[in-house]
Amino acid sequence: MKAIRKSALIMPLLIIFLLTATVVKSQEVKADSSKFAIGSKVNLTLEYRLKGNEKVNWPVIGDTITKSIEVLSKSKIDTLTDEKTGIKVLRQQIAITSFDTGFLVIPPIPFGLANGGNQTATEPLLLEVYKIKVNPTADIKDIKPVIKAPVTFREVLPWLIGLLLLAAIVYGIFYYLRRRKQRPVEQPKPKVTVPSWEIALSQLEILRNEKLWQQGEVKKYYTNLTDILREYFEKRFNVNAAEMTSTEILDAMSSHILSTSASESLRTVLFLSDMAKFAKAQPSPAENEKSIDYAVDIINQTKPVKNDQQAVIESKKE
Repeated sequence: MKAIRKSALIMPLLIIFLLTATVVKSQEVKADSSKFAIGSKVNLTLEYRLKGNEKVNWPVIGDTITKSIEVLSKSKIDTLTDEKTGIKVLRQQIAITSFDTGFLVIPPIPFGLANGGNQTATEPLLLEVYKIKVNPTADIKDIKPVIKAPVTFREVLPWLIGLLLLAAIVYGIFYYLRRRKQRPVEQPKPKVTVPSWEIALSQLEILRNEKLWQQGEVKKYYTNLTDILREYFEKRFNVNAAEMTSTEILDAMSSHILSTSASESLRTVLFLSDMAKFAKAQPSPAENEKSIDYAVDIINQTKPVKNDQQAVIESKKE
């Protein structure tokens, strides 16, 4: 039954082909092979021969020609000249395939004339699609060997970047270690400590310039004044004067202050300070002015002599 049906389909197509074979038409479609294996590619050539200044509307071919014929690719439309006749020929290559076996027909492909002439079309083209013969007893093999694709620069680029980064890191470590070995050892700079008597005299000068008692802050003035002396005694003689009363300070400093005038100056400053802090009576302006001079005199008479002063300035390692 299948053979009879195929014959019934082939015979009319063969008759049409024989009747039109001797007629030369302007349009034509031909294949590079009338038989091809299922799924393989066949190239169709679509041509149109122009007559004089004739203009033609080229047919638009989509992804398929028929339900069974798929279009793989299409070339651009080229304009050629026949060497024998000098006629211009328009030509396009169309790659097709099919996954149905048996006979297939490329239907007529219509061309429209731009100058208003009648529409014309190519003749039907008969193609045969056959199955690939498979030997079930043979080993399974690839249809084609694996093709080794060439290595591109884009594939090599990440490796090159990685090697450059690694080289930069290694060079950086080597350079750092080399510089570290060549770097001279820096000697610690000596740290000069300011003598306690210089600090005290500087603080007394600041207190003088603040003019606290002139602004009515007599109690604060004497508090700051005695605090400067207490701090000086602690640093100079290691006496915990900050926690002592005025009487205790006089007793503790009696073994350190040998000058009678300096001892009297200290007694006067402490007395005026206690009077300003605790008594209702206030020292006079002259006594306020004189108190800071007494403090300066105490420090000058108890600071180290020249040889001892040089020993106070010590160089310490940072």
